[in-house]
Amino acid sequence: MQNFPFVHLLVLIIGGIVLLVLKKKYQKIRTGELIIIFILIVILVAIFTDTGIDLAKRFIDLIQVE
Repeated sequence: MQNFPFVHLLVLIIGGIVLLVLKKKYQKIRTGELIIIFILIVILVAIFTDTGIDLAKRFIDLIQVE
């Protein structure tokens, strides 16, 4: 992954812009809801990095019963 930090930062920036556009279009959306959605986006981006996948594999190995 040569473009590791740039691609993920781009995804987060685009996600933030989309949420701001949604907030502008739909006035009844609360800011707290948008913050929670953005946190979930950050978690999903973190999970789909190499380190996040390695952490998930180690966790699965830890809870696996032989």
